[in-house]
Amino acid sequence: MGATKTRDAVAAARGVADGRRNLLLVAAVVVIAAAIIGGVVVTHAMADEPQAGGAYPTVVQADGTVVAGSANAKATLDVYEDFLCPYCKHNLEDPYGKDMAKAITAGQLRVNYHVLDLLDNETTPAGYSLRAGNAALAAAKAGRFAEFHAALYEQQPTEGQSGYTDDQLVDIGRKAGITGQQFADEVKAGTFDAEVHGQTDKARDSVNFKGTPTVLNGDNQVDISKAGWLGQLTGA
Repeated sequence: MGATKTRDAVAAARGVADGRRNLLLVAAVVVIAAAIIGGVVVTHAMADEPQAGGAYPTVVQADGTVVAGSANAKATLDVYEDFLCPYCKHNLEDPYGKDMAKAITAGQLRVNYHVLDLLDNETTPAGYSLRAGNAALAAAKAGRFAEFHAALYEQQPTEGQSGYTDDQLVDIGRKAGITGQQFADEVKAGTFDAEVHGQTDKARDSVNFKGTPTVLNGDNQVDISKAGWLGQLTGA
């Protein structure tokens, strides 16, 4: 449509005085430029919206809790985790992560994820737990928490190493399907750092918190070492 308008403007200008022709050409250029700029603005606005296609929707509450799943689910869990924690990976994510995601998607399970930075000093230099936690909340806001969550554990760095930089976390997010610029901006700005710190402080003060991972069903500790615990809770 923009090309047609340009041709019409140029055709209309032919056969008239130079001044009139130049005026019309300038007007056509302005129209085209406005259309292009408008398209860019719309594209960026759409890119920053939560993106469809994620495994399940999430809501980031004001205190930084990431809520995944239906309020009508049969079981609700509170999961406390640190993306550097090897026990979170080996005892919870690796054996049960996919099944939990399926149960959330099916409406059988609701999970309140509490992302902590307990192990923030266990990388060299320090800071990876906080960077990863902030990025996870940004991913949740972008509608791709499940994919980003799984990717961080699949590629979990070893304690004592450097962990991933902000740029590397942004790249992990891109590969997980997060295309909006807002995600990158929030990762690099540490937008949710205060929420991650707050979650960590609150967990430390809770009598039910037993380190990472802690999985609670109400006030009851869930024994994730016991086979079949997830199916018993969800009835799946």
